[in-house]
Amino acid sequence: MPTPPHSWPEGHYLFLDASGLTARVGVWSNARWLSFRVSEAGALDALYAGVSAVLAEAQMPLEKLHGFIYVEGPGSVLGLRLTAMAIRTWQVDDAAKSEAVARPVWVCGSLQLAAALALAGGVAPPFAAFTDARQGHWNLLMVASTDATALTTRSMQEIGESDLPPGTLFYVPARKTGTRTPDHAQRLSASLREHPEILLMPGLFRPVANATPYGLAPEYKKWKA
Repeated sequence: MPTPPHSWPEGHYLFLDASGLTARVGVWSNARWLSFRVSEAGALDALYAGVSAVLAEAQMPLEKLHGFIYVEGPGSVLGLRLTAMAIRTWQVDDAAKSEAVARPVWVCGSLQLAAALALAGGVAPPFAAFTDARQGHWNLLMVASTDATALTTRSMQEIGESDLPPGTLFYVPARKTGTRTPDHAQRLSASLREHPEILLMPGLFRPVANATPYGLAPEYKKWKA
């Protein structure tokens, strides 16, 4: 079993990923799933039902969890917002309790997680992972080495739908779209259910104060007449 990085405290965490066409929810602890569920229903229907199901299966009340693991996107705007809203609501409940401190949130990009899964499945770099952006565009992450810590240092880029590079490409669908996926694009064969240990990759997840979807400004300037 991999040794957890010093920055990742031990405990039980609620994993939430509604960045794609499927919603993934699980209770994770010490490199293993205590429970895990994948739903193809929309995030609005799948998120809270999934949370209730995995907590019941793990016999873990929500208030006993030590924190939350959030996939911040890019991806489905609705799914990312709903998940962030749920985590923030639970944190507000924490703060409302006497002498309680809001539980921490750990986040990871959806393409970084996909790239980590590809590496865990034995894919040799170089390769790229991409997902839907705005109409006619993709979000792209290039992976040049097997060093998982380098995933977080590489910047994603937005490209036109015809500008995907040659070579091995992994498509992470985020929404139903009319954009044609290139013929040589592949779906990830490695499953997060089968690879809970990748959450321990140093630097893949980072602690944040609040769950905020990728690309969404946390604050808006007030309009003045």
